[in-house]
Amino acid sequence: METKNIIVAGSINIDLVYEVPHIVKEGETIHSTKHDLYFGGKGANQAVTAGQLGADVQFIGSVGADDHGIRAKENMERKGVKTEAISSKGVTGQAIIQLSDVGENSIVLFPGANFLVTPEQIQESEAAFETSDILLLQLEIPIEAVEKAAELAYANGVKIILNPAPACDIPDSLLQKVSILTPNETELELLTGISADSEDNLQKACSIMLAKGVQAVVVTLGSKGAFYMTSEESGFVTAEMAKAVDTTGAGDSFNGALAVALCHGDLLTDAITYASKVAAFVVTEMGAQPDIPAEFIR
Repeated sequence: METKNIIVAGSINIDLVYEVPHIVKEGETIHSTKHDLYFGGKGANQAVTAGQLGADVQFIGSVGADDHGIRAKENMERKGVKTEAISSKGVTGQAIIQLSDVGENSIVLFPGANFLVTPEQIQESEAAFETSDILLLQLEIPIEAVEKAAELAYANGVKIILNPAPACDIPDSLLQKVSILTPNETELELLTGISADSEDNLQKACSIMLAKGVQAVVVTLGSKGAFYMTSEESGFVTAEMAKAVDTTGAGDSFNGALAVALCHGDLLTDAITYASKVAAFVVTEMGAQPDIPAEFIR
């Protein structure tokens, strides 16, 4: 079977996970019952998911010139990601994660080297865009670098999946190049000002993004599944049932798997179903980059 090529331009972090009885409230001090270190970063999470699922994945990003950076790159390589376009400078990004007893999380990001990714670094990998099927993007690197990656992908007819997280103002010039936008409920509300609390509101909010030039919107709804909308159709895709122990990286694994399925020519609804199954497995494991069983490989 022909290998499918995916580029990921994005973030690489070390996740410092603190297990807590509940997510800390303003002004509250609580004890953590356990502390662990995992590999993370939205871009890296997406990339290792796609790599483990059988895609040929090239990553563009930056880690620190430190032990965390060395270990993060080695981990990505073990899981099928090409790291030649990852620079080493500054300090590796970190995510400080609270993980509650019911598997919910709260995250504070220290961007570190991720914010040292430049448009010039993206440009250096121009040749890779000429042979790729899909570009995966998030917003944990400077928006100028994101825009440069989208520009190169668009010029080469590469499908672009943008996960708008952390949510911020996105230039219309970028949205006009996006094939699929994949916000969660909170991100969709921040982008549109419309609460995603009903199907009617979901349609209204997604319509706003379609009007800005996005070809399709896929809203991840956690245990409720996903809602999708294009200019021709809309609907819900139910979630795979899973006993969540750690939801960190669920959306990232969804995006990585979605890209793999679309590379193989799946219809959007089928790709969402496959991505939901992969994400449902990931939340049953600790950390954002668990080993994915061979049964999921495309």
